[in-house]
Amino acid sequence: MKKGIIRFVFELVIGAGVILLMSYLFEGVYVKDFQTACLVALVLSLLNTFVKPLLSLLAFPITMMTLGLFHLVINGVILQLAIQVLTPDFQIESFGLSIVVALCISILYSLLGIGKD
Repeated sequence: MKKGIIRFVFELVIGAGVILLMSYLFEGVYVKDFQTACLVALVLSLLNTFVKPLLSLLAFPITMMTLGLFHLVINGVILQLAIQVLTPDFQIESFGLSIVVALCISILYSLLGIGKD
C-alpha cells in the first residue's frame, strides 16, 4: 500500500524531531537546526530505500555469521553516508557513536511507526 504525501511529510517532520533529539541526547552529535534535521531525515529515507538493501545483500554472509549484529554496522554506515552528504550542518564525532545513534534512531522510528508501509 502506498503512502500519501501528507503521511510522508508527517513522517519526515517526526523523523526530524527524532534526529534533533539525538543531538540533545549525545554530545558528539551536531545538527544545525530543524531544517537540517528535516534534510537528514529525507536523506536517511532515500539511503534506506536505495542503498541499504544493496549493502544488506552484500553483507548477508557476515550478518548471518554474527547472528544479525552486523546489521548495526550497516545502519552506522548508512548514517555516515548521510553525514557525508550534509557534512557542515550535520556531524557525528566517531563511527562508534554513529552506530549507537543509528540504533537509537531505529528504535524510535520503530516505536513511532515511521517508515512502515
